[in-house]
Amino acid sequence: MRLFFTGKTAAWTGLALSFGAGCQTDSFVDPTVTGRWEHQPTTLPILRRINAIEIGEQVVGEIPSREDLIENDFSSYRIVPGDVVTVTAFDVYQPGQPVTVDRVVDQSGFVQLPEIGLVQVEGLLPEELSPSIRSAYGRLLGAPQVDAALVQRTGFRFTINGFIAQPNVYSLLRSDLRLLEALSQAGGILDNAQYAIVRRRVRLEGPVEDQIDPESPSPLDLEGLLDRLEGGAGASIGASEDTFFDVDFLSQDSLPEVQDLEKMSDSPWQWDVASGTWKKKGGENNWSGQGVGEAPVFIDRVLRIPLQELRRGDSNLDIVIRPGDSILVERVGDGNIYIDGEIARPGPYGIPVNEPYFTLSRAITSAGGLGPLAEPDKVDLRRIVGQDREAIIRLDLAGIRNGTEPDVVLRPSDQIIVGTGFWNRPMFVLREGFRTGYGFSLRLDRNFGNDVFGAPPFAGPR
Repeated sequence: MRLFFTGKTAAWTGLALSFGAGCQTDSFVDPTVTGRWEHQPTTLPILRRINAIEIGEQVVGEIPSREDLIENDFSSYRIVPGDVVTVTAFDVYQPGQPVTVDRVVDQSGFVQLPEIGLVQVEGLLPEELSPSIRSAYGRLLGAPQVDAALVQRTGFRFTINGFIAQPNVYSLLRSDLRLLEALSQAGGILDNAQYAIVRRRVRLEGPVEDQIDPESPSPLDLEGLLDRLEGGAGASIGASEDTFFDVDFLSQDSLPEVQDLEKMSDSPWQWDVASGTWKKKGGENNWSGQGVGEAPVFIDRVLRIPLQELRRGDSNLDIVIRPGDSILVERVGDGNIYIDGEIARPGPYGIPVNEPYFTLSRAITSAGGLGPLAEPDKVDLRRIVGQDREAIIRLDLAGIRNGTEPDVVLRPSDQIIVGTGFWNRPMFVLREGFRTGYGFSLRLDRNFGNDVFGAPPFAGPR
């Protein structure tokens, strides 16, 4: 069978091929070529978390605030075992001659001093150290000249774990120690360290009114009380779960006085008639982070510090280390992603070191680009989202490169599968059949070469 195409037929066929490839692709002839190519610039977010499949996971941490840059106040520090004190005493051995010793507070809270032996210093404020030791020497010397100072605090500590050269528990010796210096003590920031997650314990403090539910009814609001107690006797009202009232006791005929209601409960809260709000018993300014007879209340605050930006000199990220801080260093580039399907070079690929934005588009480029049968808007991402759980979501690579969809940061163990479509192979065959050579010429099958050009010259026997 012999086929013959004129130049006009080839042109019309190519035009039909262009429209047949679809109008939503970047290249009508080759849909695997993707890009935006617009004069107007645009900006899109890069997603680190896909809400549709990671519902149970939360982005950990917040950015530092101004308060995180303020130096610690160690004025209320009390001496603990392990601290180092220096003591200088005159006239101990010779008149007018000083004796200076450095001592570590032992586990019982004592220090061993020349001539007088053990002196308890645990629990003292730094400014109370000199008077206490002077009093101890007074029993030996009468009116001694003694100076004492706390030279090293060990009661305040912080912890560094994770992707760091020297994870350990460190003593917080200075009130102005910052994160960059603390990480330097632990070996410095490694090249593929990405974030420092700082878990910080904060004591709840603030006005009492901020701790009260503003919807709490007043003791004189009988209808409100009955509404809150509709579930039966023993339901709680007000700000305390320990405040109970008997529904049968509350009636229009036996409404108690405010003083009687206060006596009905051991709650630390009381109703203030003047302000119409619940108040802490013992005064409005009695808030110290705890109620009467209650233990202090603490919460954990989590900060997320991008380490590469910190290393480049962003001072707003160089927070002051607080006593008890726990620092976890996370890294990037630990693990592989797996690319399969219609891709030039399928297989596993390591996440590049020091590359915090290794996204889907960049991963496809690393694998040599899309294959000839690929359909860019049909890309499956399989991601581990929990213990023995995997989620699958379809992504639109064409939309990402067109600038209509945000790109997605890949994680270790992510699998990318590039799909194809029913018309992709026929279109590929047509594209290959109409490859251009010289101008608009077509390739001629060698079986018909003799018919067009004649038989090749015969060189004869050698």
